[in-house]
Amino acid sequence: MQKTATALKHLTIIGLLSLFTQTGGVVFLLYKLLFWVLNKNNLLEKHRFLVRILIFSSLYFLVNIFLVPIFAKWESGRVPLPVFGNPVLKPHQIGYFAALNHHYVRPEVKASCERVAAQLAKQFPGTCLYYLDANFPFFDGYPLQPHYTHRNGITVDIALHWKNKTDGKPLDGAPFPLAYGVSAKPLPGEVDMEDKCKNKYRSIEMRLTEKLVDVSKYELDEKITGEMIRLFLKEKSVCKILLEPHLKTRLGLEKEDKLRFQGCHAARHDDHIHVIWCN
Repeated sequence: MQKTATALKHLTIIGLLSLFTQTGGVVFLLYKLLFWVLNKNNLLEKHRFLVRILIFSSLYFLVNIFLVPIFAKWESGRVPLPVFGNPVLKPHQIGYFAALNHHYVRPEVKASCERVAAQLAKQFPGTCLYYLDANFPFFDGYPLQPHYTHRNGITVDIALHWKNKTDGKPLDGAPFPLAYGVSAKPLPGEVDMEDKCKNKYRSIEMRLTEKLVDVSKYELDEKITGEMIRLFLKEKSVCKILLEPHLKTRLGLEKEDKLRFQGCHAARHDDHIHVIWCN
């Protein structure tokens, strides 16, 4: 009975790690093998829990930093977006988007993001382009939860730009660590898809985030956000960008055919833009 419970526990861990990091389940199997080899003579029993954590975390980061990029390029042609090497293009939260392997894209997508980031920083010195969820390193069609897409290396979520209401100074990133949920909601007189869609799941992230962050202190930096979107629109390899209709109007982008509404079934897109490159 105990062996069955242990096996189920391990299968659950492998499943969750594979679901949220893609490579974590395989790393867990390697960790179990390595721990068994190192602990043959019960040398690690004194600090068993800490040793387990240390071995798994070390193995996880070594595999994902040194091996995964090599095999990802070979298997799917994907490469990681910059984590530390580019001062104007970074993950909004390293401990989530990069550590969980959510930052893989095709090489042409990476090059496109780097161009936009460089141009934006040139126009607005000190500005950084922060990416959110992109794709896992391996296998077209492998789901990146909780997204409907992000499965083939050509999709990247990009954070909007914000500023303080009191002094108007730009923020370095969004007010919330994960960026999702801090929404630039419709102003009076603008199209409000919340009323039209009547989908209670559409704004879950916004409602949760507003319990954690006082969003009234911040406002959308329309100048930088608008220019960022225009730069992406100028990229010939970009097929479409998902954005809420009220922001499309507010930012003066009504004539841009590449800008689309994602539909009522998906989460709202006034906290980030969803950029899709041509397949």
